[in-house]
Amino acid sequence: MLAWAAGGIALGVVSLALNHVLPGDSSRLVNSGAVWAAGAFAAGAAVRAGWWRVWLAGTVVLVGAVAGYYGGLVAFEGRHVGADVLAGPLGWGAVGLLAGPVFATAGAWWRDERRGRRVVGVCVLGGVFLAEAAYLAVQERPAGEAWIVAAIGLAVPLVLSRTGRERLLALVALVPAAALGAMAYLALGSVLDVAFTR
Repeated sequence: MLAWAAGGIALGVVSLALNHVLPGDSSRLVNSGAVWAAGAFAAGAAVRAGWWRVWLAGTVVLVGAVAGYYGGLVAFEGRHVGADVLAGPLGWGAVGLLAGPVFATAGAWWRDERRGRRVVGVCVLGGVFLAEAAYLAVQERPAGEAWIVAAIGLAVPLVLSRTGRERLLALVALVPAAALGAMAYLALGSVLDVAFTR
């Protein structure tokens, strides 16, 4: 699990560093909950022993990413650590505790021999990108950000599915997956808005 923690921390630090380097709308690629969810997906796909290890790996990656991102703000940007600053890592850490097992399970299902599970796993990952794109559009962020994230979401089933039939099934199933994800994004946004503005 130390490797997953280190990977998560690295994901957070790299996200922070690239956020200041990538031009224009492409910075959304590193400052994205969906990209971090892909880290938990990868952890779940790589772990080969027991569901609790899959869930733990995904959770450790996401919580590690939060630690790396906010730790980087303190270490590299000189942010003062106070009660107001702790709201961010605590809020996103809680999200990591909930989302880690979900996306790690999707990763484990993606490598399963049962086609239904593979399709669901791919849809969970692709759906979170499409959901984030919809959320960005509703928030009236630059259109380029939403288009970049949506393109990744549509590419996921095309790239990760094993057969043409699976690709077709996954593309169709992206619609409900993205709708569920969009509702989760809206609910999460409301909760975090309240938490961060208190």
